[in-house]
Amino acid sequence: MPTATTLEYLAGPENFPERPPVAVIFGDEAFLRAEAFKLFRRRILTDEDAEFSYSEHDGGSDLRFADLMLELSSPPIFGGDVRLVRITDADRFVSAYKEELVDYLNAPSKVGVLVLQVKTFLKTSNFYKAVEKAGLLVEAAQPDRRALTPWLQSRAREYGAAAEKGAIEQLYELIGEEPGLLDGEIRRLALLNPPDGKLTKEFVLQNVGSWKLQKAWDIVADALSGDLPKAVRQLDVLLASGEQPIAVLAQMGVVLRKYWAATEFYLAAEKKSPRQSPGALIGDALKSAKIFIPYRMSANDPKHPVNLMKRLGRRRGERLAKLLLQADLDLKGGQRIDPRIVIEELLAELASRSLRDGAYIASKRPLRD
Repeated sequence: MPTATTLEYLAGPENFPERPPVAVIFGDEAFLRAEAFKLFRRRILTDEDAEFSYSEHDGGSDLRFADLMLELSSPPIFGGDVRLVRITDADRFVSAYKEELVDYLNAPSKVGVLVLQVKTFLKTSNFYKAVEKAGLLVEAAQPDRRALTPWLQSRAREYGAAAEKGAIEQLYELIGEEPGLLDGEIRRLALLNPPDGKLTKEFVLQNVGSWKLQKAWDIVADALSGDLPKAVRQLDVLLASGEQPIAVLAQMGVVLRKYWAATEFYLAAEKKSPRQSPGALIGDALKSAKIFIPYRMSANDPKHPVNLMKRLGRRRGERLAKLLLQADLDLKGGQRIDPRIVIEELLAELASRSLRDGAYIASKRPLRD
């Protein structure tokens, strides 16, 4: 059977084998991988004594294939007629016993169901093809918004609320696209008893991390004004509050994309009206990007949006989108470094007056397109 995404499996498990001899759940998206397994387990182990029919092993341990076969072929003493065995972090186990696993699929146990959780699974391997033919394959990769939005709306219904598409889009802007964070936030919002049971864009804006988003504005303003130590201290406040680094980057991204949009507007307007004063162009650019000047803020304040635009400059302003993309890739596994360091490096870039092409200031890592 063709490989299913986690969202496809979660949305319609009845469309897939209920009791395959082997199921492989592979990919890096931990939350969706866990959700897919929980649903798979509920479909197989339905009896009250189901815990007696389930066992779990770490693939990094010294589990022997012969011991696994003995376990899969042993009927449970309690809890029904099926035994479910799960191997987590099974990459090393699969690599060591891939030929034996292919042979097993040709004559699987009558009572055992094996679930393998791996991060990578080559589609060209014989074992992949064998599972595709006789078992179940579920890929746990980061879904795009087209798939993520309807799934989040269905989760909202499970939690007793109806989520408008605009509300979901607003959540993306505020906290990013990590499924686990989004699911938890929707659950929390549903518990707040929204008017008429509906999660609207306005309700999201009123109840999702307003102070945290403001803190993200402060972090970016501190960095762009050149005050890197204060920006890092503000980052400490957010992380100490329990905010995840990926969510912090998402909140900073809301701000930085506005400055990037303002730069794009400025450059386009400058070409059309080269004689217009830079001050007027900056003011128009800020309005276009919906960057509002705080009431009573002094024009001499280094954090005044006009001053931040001037300090940012054309060259860095044009590269903000690329810097954000790079940081996002690094946080999602592109580089094996602490997520906090990724954000600090980005802040160092923003605080520096001279942004050198092709390098992060802190680590000298090349900037990928």
